[in-house]
Amino acid sequence: MITEKNSFTLGISSWTYPWAVGLYGEERAERKLGAVGLMKKAVALGVTLVQFADNLPLENLSDDELAELKGFAVDFGLSIEVGTKGIDPPHLLNMLRIARYLESPLLRILPAIFGRKAEMAELEESIRAVLPEFERSEITIVLENTEAFTAEEYSALVNRVDNSRFRLCVDLANAIGRLEGPHYVIDLLAPYCANYHFKDVKVTRSKTLMGFSVEGTVSGQGSIPLDYSVAQLKKSNLWPSVIIELWPPRMDTMSETIHNENNMATASVMFMRDYLKKVNSIT
Repeated sequence: MITEKNSFTLGISSWTYPWAVGLYGEERAERKLGAVGLMKKAVALGVTLVQFADNLPLENLSDDELAELKGFAVDFGLSIEVGTKGIDPPHLLNMLRIARYLESPLLRILPAIFGRKAEMAELEESIRAVLPEFERSEITIVLENTEAFTAEEYSALVNRVDNSRFRLCVDLANAIGRLEGPHYVIDLLAPYCANYHFKDVKVTRSKTLMGFSVEGTVSGQGSIPLDYSVAQLKKSNLWPSVIIELWPPRMDTMSETIHNENNMATASVMFMRDYLKKVNSIT
């Protein structure tokens, strides 16, 4: 969401704890982290915003489970942002219903359809088809930039649709899949950003010197240019929610992996809370 005041709001996501939530086709934690469990993580960390993404699909919850989730949010003063994967119009309208119920200001989506990458024409057609309903609900469709398209293609799409209820979720780590530099991507996409994913990574050369590896890090310990990104968002007079995402490494055991992931999440929240506090105080 974009705040009306000049300050950034920090949040965590189901992608802050990808191993605990469960990865596609991978070994899962013995006790999978569910929706309310993720909210409890936010309370423990002192964070007031939680974003649910495609790895913890809210559309799979029953009405009673959604009511429990909403009740927990109300009781603990938490805000929810709803996310999903897929652009099929009936699916998006169902997710709009969930977003309305949970009072989410946005629906963050990924450019896929029926389990495959969507073509740009399909993506644009689907967005145009559902936008009137989103306008009536005063909820913004927020498309995340992935390696499916170039930053220029995402920018051109927003300009063609030309609707204030269609914006972008900017994730600079995702652009690595297109071999696009983070400074270039934020320069191009910052004016359309309604949600900023900070997923810090480091890039290291292989021991053979032939190739590179990209590894997730604690927020602030990698190479994603946070200072520059925040400056570009402020330059555009945008104050999107800032959601911490992580790519924790796989350890020897699932127990070790979950423990390390939890430590990375805690350290990332501590860093980002202090960082944004300073940024917000000088606006």
